[in-house]
Amino acid sequence: MKIRVGKLFIISFFILGFLVLTTSEAGINRGLILYLPFEEAGNLVDHSESPAKPRKNGKLEHVNGKFGKALRFNGKGNNVVEVPSVDKLSGMKELTIAAWVKPNGIKGADGMSIVSKRFAHQDGDCYNLFTWTGQKVYARVNSEGEISSSTVLENGKWYHVVYTFEGGGKAKLFINGKMEAETNHPAKEVLKDDKSPVWVGELNDGRNFAWNGIMDDVAMWNRALDEKEIISVMNSGLQLLLSVDQIDKLATTWAKLKK
Repeated sequence: MKIRVGKLFIISFFILGFLVLTTSEAGINRGLILYLPFEEAGNLVDHSESPAKPRKNGKLEHVNGKFGKALRFNGKGNNVVEVPSVDKLSGMKELTIAAWVKPNGIKGADGMSIVSKRFAHQDGDCYNLFTWTGQKVYARVNSEGEISSSTVLENGKWYHVVYTFEGGGKAKLFINGKMEAETNHPAKEVLKDDKSPVWVGELNDGRNFAWNGIMDDVAMWNRALDEKEIISVMNSGLQLLLSVDQIDKLATTWAKLKK
C-alpha cells in the first residue's frame, strides 16, 4: 500500500508539471536576479535564488493586483521600493526587466519611472524603464540606445511591459507580449555600479518621476528572455511558472531516488 501511494505521489507531480508546462516555460528561473511579486503586506521579499533585501519607503498601499496582491504608488516623491545595490544587479551582458503596470496619473509630458538604476542626475544610468513624452514607455541601457513603445498608455488599464537587452546586439521593448520597438544597441554590457540602488516607482536621481498607479510582478533576469518566455510570464504569472520549476525539480529528484 505504501509503495502504491508513493507511486501515485510521483505520478501526480509529473501530471501537474506536464499540464502547466504545456502553457509555460520550464527553467524560467534561470538568470532570475530580482523578483518582487508584492504578495507580502509587511516587509518585501525578493523571490530570486540569491535574494536582495528590498524595502518600502514612504506610503505604499497593499492592494489587489494582476496576480494576487500588488503595490499602489501615490505619485509623490520618496514613495518607492528600494533595492540596495548588490553585484548581481549590474555589469551583466544581457538583461530583461518586466513588470505589470496600471497607471493612474499619466498626463502630458510628465515622466514616471517603473524601474531604474541611475547614478545621479546627468551622470547617466545603468538601466532605465519609464514613461515619458506622449504617455509612451521608454527604455535604455547605459544612457544610450533609447527606444520607445508605439502604445500610448491610458490611465486605469493594465499593461505588461518588458525590456530586453543583448550586449552588442539587440535591445527590444514589448507591450502586452508584442514587440513594439528594437534597436542595435552599441553597449556590450550593462555598466558596473556597486553603489546606486535599484528603485521601483521613482527615478533615483533627485528628479522625482514618481509612479502614480499600481505595479505588480516586477522581475529582472541577467539574460534576454525570448518572445515565447515573455508571453508565458504575461499569461501565467511568474509565481506559477516558478512553482512549475520547483515541481519539475522535485519530480527529477524523486525519479533519481526511485532508481
